[in-house]
Amino acid sequence: MGMGRGRMMRQGRMPPHRARNLLQRLQGLPPAEQERVLKNDPWFQRLPALRQARIRENLGRWNAMTPQQKEIFRERQQILWSLSPRQRQEARDIFPQWRSLAPERRQEVMQAFRHLRDLPPGQRQAFLSSSDVQQRFSPQERDVLHGLAHLLPDRPDGASPQ
Repeated sequence: MGMGRGRMMRQGRMPPHRARNLLQRLQGLPPAEQERVLKNDPWFQRLPALRQARIRENLGRWNAMTPQQKEIFRERQQILWSLSPRQRQEARDIFPQWRSLAPERRQEVMQAFRHLRDLPPGQRQAFLSSSDVQQRFSPQERDVLHGLAHLLPDRPDGASPQ
């Protein structure tokens, strides 16, 4: 396992759990303190300059968010971190399709997804096939919704089947 981490660092990547911990720590700090932590973090210092710059840009966007936007972001972050590598790739594949929708349509799709997420797994397909969904959403929007549905756990407690 140690060898894998060394290879990740040579490739300019942090192990996912390390990046997650650093990000969570930084999000709770004021900007000046964030910069101090970054300057003193050996993992961060070993990253390529381009990756460091990207992290700083992301922190700048984070710092400009309202408390409500930060809460929404944290919820999405937790969802992404809970996904398997295959599911994260599926999410990355779906995201550009979702981003290509008009803002009001993205909002509609996400509202339907939140409803879908709250349904018991056995009722999700019926919702996706319902006349309401067929009428409310374009084929592209339904494709996005179906793709998002594949990211949901099969069991209501979020556990994977044994």
